[in-house]
Amino acid sequence: MFIKRDLMRVIRDGAKQVPIVAIIGPRQSGKSTLVREIFKDHVYLDMQDAEIFDFANSDPKGFLKSYKNDVGVIIDEAQYAPNLFAQLKVEVDKDPRPGYYILSGSQNFLLHEKISESLAGRVYFYTLLPLSTKELSHAQLLGDSVNAQLCNGFYPRVYQPQINAQDYYENYISTYVERDIRSIKNIDNILIFKKFMQLCALRVGAMLNFTDLASNCGISVSTAKGWLALLETSFILFLLPSYHDNLGKRVTKSPKLYFYDVGLAITLMGIDQTTLIKKRELYGALFENMVIVDLIKQFNAQGLRYVLSFFRDSNKNEIDLIVEAGGNTVPIEIKASETMNNKFFDTLTWFKGQTESDITPIVVYAGSQAHQRAQGNVVPWTKLETIYKKIDGK
Repeated sequence: MFIKRDLMRVIRDGAKQVPIVAIIGPRQSGKSTLVREIFKDHVYLDMQDAEIFDFANSDPKGFLKSYKNDVGVIIDEAQYAPNLFAQLKVEVDKDPRPGYYILSGSQNFLLHEKISESLAGRVYFYTLLPLSTKELSHAQLLGDSVNAQLCNGFYPRVYQPQINAQDYYENYISTYVERDIRSIKNIDNILIFKKFMQLCALRVGAMLNFTDLASNCGISVSTAKGWLALLETSFILFLLPSYHDNLGKRVTKSPKLYFYDVGLAITLMGIDQTTLIKKRELYGALFENMVIVDLIKQFNAQGLRYVLSFFRDSNKNEIDLIVEAGGNTVPIEIKASETMNNKFFDTLTWFKGQTESDITPIVVYAGSQAHQRAQGNVVPWTKLETIYKKIDGK
C-alpha cells in the first residue's frame, strides 16, 4: 500500500528547476518508493545491485552514458557510488535538463565536501523522514492513543498488516549496525556501539553531556563525538541547538538530543507500552521528541527552512521549541498531558515579554481539542500540520 507523502509537491517543483534532485533520509523511510512513484518513467538503478555498483564505480562515464535516455535516471542508494558525482557534474553541464537525475540515499551525502562542491548549484536536496501524523491520519493509520503511536513509531513498514513494531525495530537496529555502520566506518566493538545507541536513547530530550555519555559507555570523549556524528549522518538522531539571542549570558549552550523516530528509541530503551505508561518522565520526553520531529516533517513538506532551537536559562526558565521564521520568533511548549492547563503558558508569556514579540505562543498537548485562549493557541498532537499556518499568520 502506497501512503501519499506530503513532500511530493516540493520535490516535483524542484525537479522543474535543476538537473539533479537528491532525496536523503533514514534507511526505510520510503525514499525508493517515493521517487519511483513521482518519476515513474525514469530508468531505475539500485546501487545495492552488485553488478550496477561495480559498473558505476569502475567506469562512471561509461555507466551514465549507457543508461542515457529521453526521460531521466533514478540512482538509488547513491552514497555507495561516490565516483559518480564528479561525472554527474560533467554530464549536467553538457545537458542541464531539469529533473533528469534523481538521487536517493540513506546517508547525508550533502555533508561530504567533495560531493557538495561537485554538485553546487546543480542540485536541490530534500529530506524524507518517516511518516508524519498528518500522513498517517489521511491514510487512517494514526494510533488511537499517544502511547500506542509512540510505540508504533512512524516507519512506513510498521503499517503493513503483518508487521510487529517491536520485531521490526529490533531488526532495523541489527541491520543498521551490522551493515550500514560497518560500510561507513570500521568500528571494532559492535556491542559497545549498540550500548552507545541505547545510552543515547535514554537521553532523549536531555541536554547532551559528552563526558557523561562517554564515561557511561566506557569510551573516550573523542570516540563518543565521532559515533554521535555517525548517527547524525545516518539520520538516527539529531541535536537541537540552544537559543541564545539577546537574553543574557546565563542561557544554556549545550544542545538537546532527539531521535528521528520514537519507535526506534523506545526499542533501544528496552521498554514496552505498559512500562512506558508508568515511566512518566520518559513518556514526556518521548512525546516531546515525537512532536518536534513531526514539526520538522511538516515544515519540510511545505518547503520551509525554519530555524529550530530550545530555550533554557540558569533560572530554570525553559521552552521546548523556538521556531524562527522570517523575522518571527515563536515559542512552543510541549506537554504530554491530555488536559489543558493555563499554567502551560506561563514561561511562554514570560519569553514573549523578554523578546517583545507580538507573535502568539503555542502549546501542543496530548489532548484532542484545538482552541485559542487569551495567552495563545492550543494545538492537539493530531493537528500539528496547522502550526506552520499559525506561524506564518495564515
